[in-house]
Amino acid sequence: MADFPSAAAIFDHQLQYVAANGPWLGVFGIDADRLVGRRHHELDTLSGPVIAELLRRALDGEEVESCELGEPDPAHNSRRFVLSARRRGGHGPAGVVATIHEVSSANCEGGLSDVTDQLTGLPGRHRFMAHVRSIVAPHSNWHPTAMFLLDIDNFKGVNDLYGAGIGDGVLKIIANRLLAGTRSRPIPEKSSWRLGGRTHDIVARIGADEFGIALGNPSPTLADSEAFARRLLQLVGNPVMIGEECVRLSASIGYILTSPTHRNEDDAMRDLDVALQEAKARGPNGAKAWEPSLTSTVGRRLALLDQLRRALDEGEFVLHYQPILRLSDNKVVGAEALIRWNHPQDGLVPPAAFLPVLEESGLIVPVGCWVIREAVRQMQVWQMLYGRDILDWISINVSARQFNDPSLLLATLKGVNDSGFPLDRIKLEITESAVMRNPDITRNVLNELQEIGIRLAIDDFGTGYSALGVLRHYAVDTIKIDGGFTNRLDTTDGKELVLALLKIARIYGADVVAEGVETVAQADILRLAGCGFVQGYLYAKPMDGSFFGAYALTHLVENSAAD
Repeated sequence: MADFPSAAAIFDHQLQYVAANGPWLGVFGIDADRLVGRRHHELDTLSGPVIAELLRRALDGEEVESCELGEPDPAHNSRRFVLSARRRGGHGPAGVVATIHEVSSANCEGGLSDVTDQLTGLPGRHRFMAHVRSIVAPHSNWHPTAMFLLDIDNFKGVNDLYGAGIGDGVLKIIANRLLAGTRSRPIPEKSSWRLGGRTHDIVARIGADEFGIALGNPSPTLADSEAFARRLLQLVGNPVMIGEECVRLSASIGYILTSPTHRNEDDAMRDLDVALQEAKARGPNGAKAWEPSLTSTVGRRLALLDQLRRALDEGEFVLHYQPILRLSDNKVVGAEALIRWNHPQDGLVPPAAFLPVLEESGLIVPVGCWVIREAVRQMQVWQMLYGRDILDWISINVSARQFNDPSLLLATLKGVNDSGFPLDRIKLEITESAVMRNPDITRNVLNELQEIGIRLAIDDFGTGYSALGVLRHYAVDTIKIDGGFTNRLDTTDGKELVLALLKIARIYGADVVAEGVETVAQADILRLAGCGFVQGYLYAKPMDGSFFGAYALTHLVENSAAD
């Protein structure tokens, strides 16, 4: 600690100021004349919410000690403080006594911005790593400790949609929720807190949208840690109100119980990160505990990711195309572009083996833009060889990731438009569940796409969150009935479900493509029910561009001869 006089303040049972000394007033730039009867957050907007939460916990009987804060001085230089607070009053009126000590920058390893996060007031990455180091360091009273790594899902989309100012406000609120939700756990007896003094929980901001959490004694079980992780997910998942905006978030969490195998902080952080990556791979709003098998699994996934990056650079991805036919005359009117990986040793790799890694890593964004450019190029080749009537449109799948970070997608489509290719001959397919996962962000992107002429199709219609909600809120050109429904047309329930989906589509004026058509009986039922378009193995499997061109030309000639 520096030679800095202790700053102190007294608060009443409503957490209103009773008194404060000069150093306290100086730290926060508070005028003594405006002090008494006011709450701290009414006078100090930067660290006010964090301090208000700490004072509330102290009033509830929790002994708040060594909570680090960041506060700029009048010259806007960063300063680091440690706050302690305790309940006062005994049998008299309740209240809180709080003190603050400034920590000299000479005592801090690294820059101040690395010690305390200036946006949230939480400890920064450096402070968290130091705390982890103290946990895993060998000592006689070693005990397992629960640690968590929390990452907000798609936080970049929040900044893109609402702006950085709203994003910063959201991070402050999430930081306060995590701080309150973590430290408000019941305090154990002091006798169980013996490791160079009492061990405290710590919540730190260690990345742009990433938080580290380490719990103090007593050590929870793995089941306790799982329950606590779920509680943290719930804290993040509660709606965040910033002005008139309501922001909904989810998070992914990896967690560990430290063991003797964690010889230093790098070992612990490695396993935390491995668990977090596995949680992300399983989809948003999930938590995963580290286990030894995960390290090898993540290692294989990282190796695959390296190969996929090379595949994009070396041009190893190819497109196959499955025809979409009009049921009334069996004319090929469209094609769905489907990505394949032409591995130099293994040959064609099915998409199920690599698409999940593309998606979770974000590599799907540049790969998806390549798919658009390649599909458009192939359609231009078909038109040059066989004429414009060879195909009305081409369908291209886009992922939720591309919608969450739409700048590259929109730039790619602008390039296609500038080349002279009519954008109304492109249908972008997005799954119903992806649309509803981030409805605010998706709505903006869909509106932009429709303004430039892109046609939209909802894939796997009826399998996601809200089929009616999608059609009610978006101008959808086409819905695609999932092959799982088509395959059940031979059952009464299955047939009635497909008929209901067709009726819904007609109400909203959307065309219908039934996927997975494999038998003549299925095609006949769909035709009689008024389904407009079909695709499936009854007509053709996906094929490369040259074979598809010949297939489409054959159908065009046959239809012309029949006329």
